[in-house]
Amino acid sequence: MSAILSANDLNDFIPRAEVLSVLDAVTGLRIAQPTTSNNRQNGNTAALSGLEEPSAKLFIASVSPQSRASLAAACGPGVTEQQAGWMIERLLTEGLASGGKWGNGFTWVVDTNTAREACLVLGADEVLNQGGEGERRLRPSDKANTPVLTSSCPGWVCYAEKTHPYVLPHLSRVKSPQALMGTLLKTTLSRVYGIAPDRIWHLAVMPCFDKKLEASREELTDAVWGESRSGKPGKGVRDVDCVITSKEILMLAASRGLDFFGLSKSAPRPQPFFPDPVIQRFLFPAQQRKQTRDAGTSGGNMYYILCDVQAQHPGSQIQMTRGRNADVVDFAVVNNSGETIFKAARYYGFRNIQNLVRKLKPAKPSRMPGGKPFGSARRTAGKSSGMDYAYVEVMACPGGCTNGGGQIKVDDQVIVDRRSYGEKPGPDEQKALLAEVDEAYFSADEPSSANGSDGSADLVAGISPSHIRDTLAHWAKVAGIQLDRLVYTSYREVVSDVGKNISDTERVVQLAGKIGGGW
Repeated sequence: MSAILSANDLNDFIPRAEVLSVLDAVTGLRIAQPTTSNNRQNGNTAALSGLEEPSAKLFIASVSPQSRASLAAACGPGVTEQQAGWMIERLLTEGLASGGKWGNGFTWVVDTNTAREACLVLGADEVLNQGGEGERRLRPSDKANTPVLTSSCPGWVCYAEKTHPYVLPHLSRVKSPQALMGTLLKTTLSRVYGIAPDRIWHLAVMPCFDKKLEASREELTDAVWGESRSGKPGKGVRDVDCVITSKEILMLAASRGLDFFGLSKSAPRPQPFFPDPVIQRFLFPAQQRKQTRDAGTSGGNMYYILCDVQAQHPGSQIQMTRGRNADVVDFAVVNNSGETIFKAARYYGFRNIQNLVRKLKPAKPSRMPGGKPFGSARRTAGKSSGMDYAYVEVMACPGGCTNGGGQIKVDDQVIVDRRSYGEKPGPDEQKALLAEVDEAYFSADEPSSANGSDGSADLVAGISPSHIRDTLAHWAKVAGIQLDRLVYTSYREVVSDVGKNISDTERVVQLAGKIGGGW
């Protein structure tokens, strides 16, 4: 490390330090709740106090289900994902507010599952081309090439941008749940309360260190959606200001002198009413929805698309064929006649991803007159391989997002101590812990109906597409921004800076990233 840099410089990039430094640096904007239930039902906006202080901020957090599952498993047997979520909520609201200069906590703590469901509907519409004339479904203007590849995993996206730019036209244009939630919160709150986006500070709790990279993307700032902006990626106010991982939640609690495992597992007091009633019902549904095991542990992008195809072809079946290992699986929707009408696949882990991108690599034209193209597959020059998948769910981590790099691992000291391991735990113990995380991930209560669908009949995998689309249309109206600018993103080739001179600040960021720091 350069002699110019100090421990304090590096500390500024450590997420838990950033969270506390921001909470303790400024006063918080407070919500004055409507005085009657009628006011809430009529959508009367609760007033914000503290606006006279220009530096005052409104603090809001979003939490992934995989992080809740990791912390539930760390707590021990009998603790559900929902209970772990309540513990996180207590920490971010009451716990953090109990210390610090201003007593600031987070006004709202929301579940990214709701944004995930919106992403599933948007992704299915993109892949199935369900946005033609006469339809009320939305598609990006710059549609991805077939096969469409999942883009919600930032490790995979970063790998593609840096090493295999020829796959970028295949990436889904739909934002990840983290990114979509950030845009939803910043646009809605800034419009409803008439405050600048930089007065809203959004923390995301995620299972993956690479989510910090995603949050720093110029494509995910108000440069894209802001009124006075160009609509193109650029420097601006980030939709997600800070990302911390599941294990960093424990560090954050300890930084305030709190024992996370000692927090109450009962339901906390109700959160303030969100200032828009439609988005309130979307963000805080009446009942937590159960994760379907068939959908896997990474959000269920491919599973939802398969279910959508199946719903459009009554009597069809979804068939699964395991590939060369557990992280490569082929899927097909087959009709009554045995005809395959849709094919998809799941590729998890970089070893498998490398095989996938080789298949997608365009053939090089021969330099010999009349020569045939050559490459990993013999195909027409300039075209991708003849893969017959319509969609591929790609995740960098073997086993999916519950096994993310930011999750609590079996050899973390907190687990070693809590489980009284006599010697350093090995792969078998890690496998057993991951099984507990997966079990917690699927431990939500059974739903009585679709999430916020008010009994809608058009259910796909338990989700009402019409309810999602109506909510998205309402959001665009509230924000006063075209919906495509809110829900879609873009990608670009990243040229390596190896061998180039970089600044001390950039060097600190790189070092912080290697040790799990923030951005």
